[in-house]
Amino acid sequence: MELNVKYRDYVLDEFQIQSITEIENGHSLVLSAPTGSGKTLVAEYLIEKVLKTDKRIIYTSPIKALSNQKYRDFSRLYGDKVGILTGDVVINRDAQALIVTTEVYRNMAIEDPEAIADVAYVIFDEIHYLGDIERGTVWEESIIFSPKTVRFLALSATIPNCDELARWIESVIDHQVKVISHNERAVPLSFLFSYNKQLLTFKDLRSKLRGKSSMTEGPRDRRAKKEGDFRHFDTIKQLRSQDRLPLLYFVFSRALADKLAQDTARKMDFTSQEEKERIEEMVDTCIEKYQLHNLETAQNLREELIRGVGRHHAGLLPQLKELVEVLFAERILRVLFVTETFAVGVNMPARSVAYDALKKYDGRTFRPMKSLEFTQISGRAGRRGIDKTGWVVVPHLPRDLNIEELQNLVYGDIEPLLSQFDLSFNSVLNLYSGHKSEEVRMILKRNFAQFQANKSLPELAEKVAKIRLEIEQVGPRCPEKKNDFEEFMVFHKKSQEKIDTMNKQLDQIRFGIRGKHNREFQEDVEKKFAAQHQEISEQEKGFICGRCRSRSKCTSRYFQASRLRKKLNYWRGLLEEQEELQLPLYERKLELLRQLGYIDDKGLLARGELASRIHTEEITVTELYFAGYFHECNEHEINALCLSLIYEHRRRGNNSEEARPAAKLPEKVKSARGFVNSLARQHVFIKPLETRI
Repeated sequence: MELNVKYRDYVLDEFQIQSITEIENGHSLVLSAPTGSGKTLVAEYLIEKVLKTDKRIIYTSPIKALSNQKYRDFSRLYGDKVGILTGDVVINRDAQALIVTTEVYRNMAIEDPEAIADVAYVIFDEIHYLGDIERGTVWEESIIFSPKTVRFLALSATIPNCDELARWIESVIDHQVKVISHNERAVPLSFLFSYNKQLLTFKDLRSKLRGKSSMTEGPRDRRAKKEGDFRHFDTIKQLRSQDRLPLLYFVFSRALADKLAQDTARKMDFTSQEEKERIEEMVDTCIEKYQLHNLETAQNLREELIRGVGRHHAGLLPQLKELVEVLFAERILRVLFVTETFAVGVNMPARSVAYDALKKYDGRTFRPMKSLEFTQISGRAGRRGIDKTGWVVVPHLPRDLNIEELQNLVYGDIEPLLSQFDLSFNSVLNLYSGHKSEEVRMILKRNFAQFQANKSLPELAEKVAKIRLEIEQVGPRCPEKKNDFEEFMVFHKKSQEKIDTMNKQLDQIRFGIRGKHNREFQEDVEKKFAAQHQEISEQEKGFICGRCRSRSKCTSRYFQASRLRKKLNYWRGLLEEQEELQLPLYERKLELLRQLGYIDDKGLLARGELASRIHTEEITVTELYFAGYFHECNEHEINALCLSLIYEHRRRGNNSEEARPAAKLPEKVKSARGFVNSLARQHVFIKPLETRI
């Protein structure tokens, strides 16, 4: 079919036309394109298409902030046909177009498939989150448990293996999945590197570092860098002088975003008097509307915004975040300090992007950024139709990355998307209660990890077949029609063990004996051992194979075949393991649930019924409930207890509110924490609670 090259007054790019064509042809689609290239336009086209039918469409996003933004955007376009369902907000849940977080959709697909029976399409925004070490399994389960009738639009940042992802989805949903991969940016990027208060090209940076080593930095130098050397001031000043604002300054700590915003606003001013008045009016209206007069954060933010500086992270109230977004969209703010979530789907590009650091805490450990993460954040630089170039400022921090690692991060290949599939107890319980054993095995074979592992199966199978052939070729070939080789080898093995024992004893006697009488004792022992050797030789002749002149060849082949059988068992075990990666984990968790009294042979018990409806720390919450802790606590203590279940102590920032000592906890909550930690010591799958909240 032919399509117009324009949609809503936008001239469509070729990849957008191709994507819409595949949608019109009824296909599922994986669309991979750089950040800010216009993937959302394809999603909007699909939503409009479904709204003209009697079917429904679900739009999933990885974070609540993005869900809220999409709800606002789509509500303006489609009115009350749009609803939202997240952990915090429920509006018009039966709407024809429903905006949800991916976790919410996964829960619907597993627990209430009838509720999505009339859904024609599911849009997965930021599907590359499937590779997220903490949450990636949610995306896989969402796809695996979706109805067969549903079609997918999967939107992804640039990844090298989007074809593999599409083939996996195709294998799960049993219909064709097309791939559109677009690698060109609408606005090209230029990278600058901050070094000694300068912004350099990579070539100039390498030239300056030639002959130097990060090892020459002393502890004082490293400590100064760690505590902050006003690098953000230098970066902002230079970008301002070169007319390269507005700037998104990315940091990996909420507390640091607050601190840098406050410091910058104290020392720098970016707004005209007219802009100040406009900002002041908008901020005061927001504070008045939501009664935020006594909120210190709101008052501090007000002073920063008036000077053209802002901050944006999950710690801000939604009303304040929305205010910041509006001001930034109106181009009144010049510098915005943001955390990584700002790069996830939020359509707020700037002329420049800068990084405070190149290492981040991923929920488990501090690690260097991945190329995919760097590419997505950097993609926020350059506004389509406004900027000819987007500028990205990268710090040279030897403590984070050496020069080769820095080059690879900025200019190297993006990592392929890898499965992070990990069965939760909630999933195990729902699989056990809702499916027969064979159905469970089939479902467990449909995850992306298994799909990726299957690529190595032919090679493993070939290896196993080759070893089997080798065993057949080296196996004993007796020239006699009659033989007793198996019995002979049993005798031969026992005899060899006996001879080895005698030889060891003889060596010990020789080592410990001195003098004439002792030598006589040694000779006597040697004669006895020689007699036993002779007896074994005579017994061997009692076997047909023991008298055969070819026995040495046969025994050599036998031992060679034994070694090959051990090798075969190893590779065959590896093959079987690769064929069913998740089954052993499922069975181990099932056995633990049986031990804890969550299931029996008939199905779920009371504990299992409760845990099957909980999606975070399900075992911990269930055990606390049945131990009576929730019954004994008031609402404030319950809130404190729930907070302690999900809290992760932040490793960066000096905000005292982030490091409240455990001694201030209510006694009942401390008691509950001790109870949970005792469970964690008994069961490896249960996570202990933090000692600080």
